[in-house]
Parts: sequence; structure tokens; C-alpha cells
Amino acid sequence: MKKINSINLMFTFAGCFLGAGYVSGQELWQFFGSFGKIGLVGMAVAAVLLSAFGIILTRYVQLTGISDMDKVVIKKDNKILRGIFVALEVFFLFGVFVIMTAGVGAMLNQVFGLHPLIGSGIFALLVALTAVFGMNGMVTAFSVTVPALVIMSAVIFAVSGFKNGFSNINFEISTNSNPLLQNWIISAIVFVSYNLFASIGILTPIGKAVPKKSTLYTGIIGGGVLLLLIALGIMLTMAMTPESITAQLPMLAAAQNISKTFTFIFAFLLFGGMFGTSVSSVFAIDEFAKARFKISKKGSVALILCLSVLSFIGSIFGFDKLIGIVYPVCGYLGVAALVLIVVNFVTVKKRS
Repeated sequence: MKKINSINLMFTFAGCFLGAGYVSGQELWQFFGSFGKIGLVGMAVAAVLLSAFGIILTRYVQLTGISDMDKVVIKKDNKILRGIFVALEVFFLFGVFVIMTAGVGAMLNQVFGLHPLIGSGIFALLVALTAVFGMNGMVTAFSVTVPALVIMSAVIFAVSGFKNGFSNINFEISTNSNPLLQNWIISAIVFVSYNLFASIGILTPIGKAVPKKSTLYTGIIGGGVLLLLIALGIMLTMAMTPESITAQLPMLAAAQNISKTFTFIFAFLLFGGMFGTSVSSVFAIDEFAKARFKISKKGSVALILCLSVLSFIGSIFGFDKLIGIVYPVCGYLGVAALVLIVVNFVTVKKRS
């Protein structure tokens, strides 16, 4: 497995969380922007916690050499508990892939008029082709898309500011209406929990490919900073364009408010976020299958293609409301996994 340097790790860590909801602004506004200015504090807290738990998880892999996602969470040899965890993790990872596939179909239809099923089918095939190359393909995808996401979110924020006025930033234009997210503290915790729960299977094999402790720290902390910068750019843009908040893809609506050129630019940005998240999800499932069932290279390719076909079929059911329901529920379930990871890490540190 090719070793990962701090720059690659930074982009890969950030890329794990840049899905359709994050980059579109829908997820960020529901979890943070809807609480007003204090939501910005919540996002900053979430970025710190994501980095901290990311370091704990990958450092645990470094110290123990354990890279199976079920063994990282459940240390004891309890097949029932491990089976339940794996089932939930794989289901959520695959669910994320389905959501991303449906999101791309909807986006391409909105921007280019392409039939949603055609767009979803092309996307699923591209993800499969990239995932076949394993970690190297995933890292390469993130190394290209994440820097572009940072730059484009900053540009759209700047242009929106000059057009609408930076003084018009207003976080009082919407209130929280999601009963699963009672306040900004709970939102921050749930946000961190479901994001890391979905990324355990991605980050554990990465831990084995990071050669040094220093590389791990600088890469993951840098990734956390990138996530925060992108989130601030997106939320501030939405706060300047209140009409975008009610849209299914708020930042795409904000870009459409500027010009067709920026609509196409942000469509590319959104596609990059969906693509990176999908590749990492498929990669995680494939890595687990290779470790647990010792499948061959041909078997791995067949699994990836099967996941892509099923994702295409699942995308027919659509993108609506999944972020507001699926993510918070998985977040509450994921809290237990995070606690177990911390306990396992502390135990190993005491022995070393």
C-alpha cells in the first residue's frame, strides 16, 4: 500500500466528509446555520472534534496495527456485536453512495436538463472505475477535488458578497425546525458522530498507510481547517442570499443567482464533493470485504460493480429529506462507536 504524506492525508481527511449535503449547504444550514450566529461556533467546535477523533482513530490503528473497522470499535471477540456494527456501518456507507448518486442525477437534471437516471448511471460507473484502483484512486480523487472545493467556495462567497453586500450577512433569517436537532451543541455532536461513523471504514486502512505520527497530526489537523474554511464560505454565502435557504441545493441556487458561469462552476464543485464521498464509501466496503472474506482482485472488482449497479437502482427513490432524517439518526447511533474507540485508545496508550 502506497504511503500517504501529510498533504495527501489533509485532502483525504477533508474529502471524507464533503458529500452532497455538506457542499450543497443543506446539511450545514440544518445543523448549524439554522441556529443563528451561534451556529458558527457549533461548526468550529465540530471541526475541532472531527480532527480530535480522527487523530484518535488513526493513531489507534498506528499503535495496534488493527485496521478492520469492527475490531477498532469492538475490541472483545464478540461476533454478535461486531456483526451488528458492521451491518450498520456497511448499510450507512452504501446509503451514502445511493444518496450521492441520486443527488448527482438531480443536479445534472437541474443544470443541464439531463434525465436524472442517465446522470446517476454515468456517475455510478465513474465511481466504480475510480474505486477499482483502491486507496491510490481515492487519494488521487481527493487531491484534485478538495483544493478545487476550497477555492471555489471562497470565490462564490466573494462574488456573492460584492453583489449582495457583505453587510447583508444575516443569520436570523431562519430558525431550526428539525426535532432531532434541539440545539447547536447537540447538532455539533450529532454532526461529528454520524460523519465519523460513516468514515471509520475509510480512516482505519488509511492509518496503516501513514508512516509517521507527525504526518498524522499535521494532515488531519490541516484537513479539519479545510473543512471549517469551506463551511464558513458556504454558510456566509447562504446568509447573504436568504432565497437560497429553502432550495433543495441551496448553494447551487446561490450560484444561479450570480450567473450561468458560476452555476456551472458550483455544479462542478458539488459533483466533486459527491464523487469523493462516494469513492471513499465504496472503497471502505471493498477493503472490509477483502480483509474479512479474502476475496480476490476479480472478486473485488465484481463487488464494486455490484455496489454501483445497486446504487443506481436505489437512486430512483430520490434525494429529498434524507439528510434531515438519515444523518441525525445515524449520528445518535454513532455516539456509542465513538465512545468505544476512545476507551480502546486510552487503554492502549496506558499499556504503551
